[in-house]
Amino acid sequence: MRFIERYFKATLKMKMIVFTTVMVTVLISIIGGFSLWYINNSVEKVLGKNAMEVAQKVVLQRDIQINIGKPRGEYRVQLIVEDIRRASNAEAIVVTDMNGIQYAHSAFNKIGRRDINANNSMAYEGKAYISKVSKKQEKYIQAHMPIYNDGKQVGIVLVNMVLPHITRFLTEIESGFYFILAFSILLTIMGATLLAQNIKRQIFGLEPLEIARLLKERYVILQTVREGILAVDSEYKITMLNGEGKRILGIKEDVIGKDIREIIKNSHMPEIIEKGIPEYDREHILNNKAIVANTLPINLGGEAIGAVSSFRDLTEVKNLAEEMTGVRRFIDALRAQNHEFLNKMHTISGLLQLKCYDEAMKYIDDISNLHKETLGFLTKHIKNPSLSGLLLAKYNKMEEMKIKFSIDPSSRVTHGDNEIDTEVLLTIIGNLIENAIDAVSGLERERRNVYLTINDGIEEMEIIVTDTGEGIPDENLEKIFEFGFSTKEGENKGVGLALIKQVLAGIGGTIHVESQIDIGTEMIVMIPKK
Repeated sequence: MRFIERYFKATLKMKMIVFTTVMVTVLISIIGGFSLWYINNSVEKVLGKNAMEVAQKVVLQRDIQINIGKPRGEYRVQLIVEDIRRASNAEAIVVTDMNGIQYAHSAFNKIGRRDINANNSMAYEGKAYISKVSKKQEKYIQAHMPIYNDGKQVGIVLVNMVLPHITRFLTEIESGFYFILAFSILLTIMGATLLAQNIKRQIFGLEPLEIARLLKERYVILQTVREGILAVDSEYKITMLNGEGKRILGIKEDVIGKDIREIIKNSHMPEIIEKGIPEYDREHILNNKAIVANTLPINLGGEAIGAVSSFRDLTEVKNLAEEMTGVRRFIDALRAQNHEFLNKMHTISGLLQLKCYDEAMKYIDDISNLHKETLGFLTKHIKNPSLSGLLLAKYNKMEEMKIKFSIDPSSRVTHGDNEIDTEVLLTIIGNLIENAIDAVSGLERERRNVYLTINDGIEEMEIIVTDTGEGIPDENLEKIFEFGFSTKEGENKGVGLALIKQVLAGIGGTIHVESQIDIGTEMIVMIPKK
């Protein structure tokens, strides 16, 4: 193939025709050669067997046994041997005594003379065997057998069978062989042409060099993108995982061809293949790594043949967007404080205009003490700065919405070697509080209450968020953890609790819900420390 490509641009069809034609020609030649060898070998075995049978007939003749070694015994031996030779296909039968004197021979002039090759036969030593000899461009199968008379060896017999010449045999079948070869080559060319056309249709009319170029381009692109790319087939076997994907998932060995369910225990890709529904910007916990992924099924001819997912490390995304995220939270907190500050300033302005100076001073003292109390509690007991900032932002938001937010005074978040990942805490607590805010936001003011308790133990952390909302019906207690399920109207609903459930599943945590209609809902989360 390289020779062909070197001198002219070979198409897939031409390559397949040349390759298959050469292969078929070589294969038929090998089979033909082997067949000729096998036939020749079989003929040798058959002739050798026949020669031994003829020799057996000779040595069993009593007249031959007793006439070897007697004067004029050769006439009787020759007569018997000649009858046996004519009755068989033997070319020649030679009988000699132990001194090599010939008592029977196809050439009558040699009878009574000594065989010059007498000493070459092991039959004189009492051994019966078959040999192959060549004489005057002829090949013979020769049977050697000792002759005994009353238990004493008196001579030997040699039976020659002419071996058909393989060249003559090949000449006889030559025309048929060439016909079969030509017919096979014709069928091969037709088959290769049809196969090449079928393959070309399946690969969209591309030539192998074009496919190779596209694959090289794809490989370079996939290895240089800053996203992990993972692909599986319909049998959930991994067909591709780029270097970035291995780094994100912490995989070092080669996983191509392995079942994704063994490599990534909680992967959603098998479910995507079965349902055929894509997922966009979905957060997952894979191999204890928080990622955000877009996963799409691959369909061909209406049948799912696999799925592909592009994903990024959520921690890295968070780090890249840390400033923006921090600014957004800061802005939310400032916006809430600004609204609340304006309201308070208007109140103070009104009291001053009414000349209620004592009431204005008392109002200012109350606001100052409440702010110092909340900020002081968070600073003293919540040692995670990001979590403190989140709780302060939620507090200010609920102040603006006229929702009473109470944090259990016994709540603690310490800082140690087994500290829980900050992103996990922010995701769980933030979504729990947002869910509680949604539950009470539409109620009358006295029922707008949200309570938070954080018990930071040695081996696990307990988070309890309670609201005084309308409660959750029993039939919806399991559904609330499904993506997209929500009893509230609006965009981006039905995500928070589902995300919490998924995050907890990835780290071995649990969530328990207790709810009573018109009384409220309590959500208890247990996060193990590892």
